[in-house]
Amino acid sequence: MLAQRLRYARKARGLTQEDLAEKVQTTKGTISNYENNHSSPPNEMLSMLADALDVSTDWLLGRIDDDGRLSEKTVDELLQAKIDDPDDYFFLDGYLEATEEEKKEIRRYWYELKRQMKEYKVKESRPPSLFEITEGIKKDR
Repeated sequence: MLAQRLRYARKARGLTQEDLAEKVQTTKGTISNYENNHSSPPNEMLSMLADALDVSTDWLLGRIDDDGRLSEKTVDELLQAKIDDPDDYFFLDGYLEATEEEKKEIRRYWYELKRQMKEYKVKESRPPSLFEITEGIKKDR
């Protein structure tokens, strides 16, 4: 939970791993290790990360689900963050350039994966999708 929420909050704030590392006086590699679940931050670092990202430690740890401070961004800002993320851009760019047949295959694979996760009762451990975020913002208006 911590790894996903840390990455989500960092990206929601428009920070790179290097930016966040600088704010909490550590290295990009350390932030990467936290985000990839290779290590966990000590309590003092957890507090520094929460402060730098303007979230609570309870939210980072998954003890609460809503830290309203992250929803302050506009839909346009959230979309721009997705476009600016190299991983998301690479995937979206590749998908948009794919043939219709390739897109159908990608969607078919995705739906099958989701079906299997439901069948085997695999709980998702991920931050909310861009769609879920924007729908939440629209409902709050």
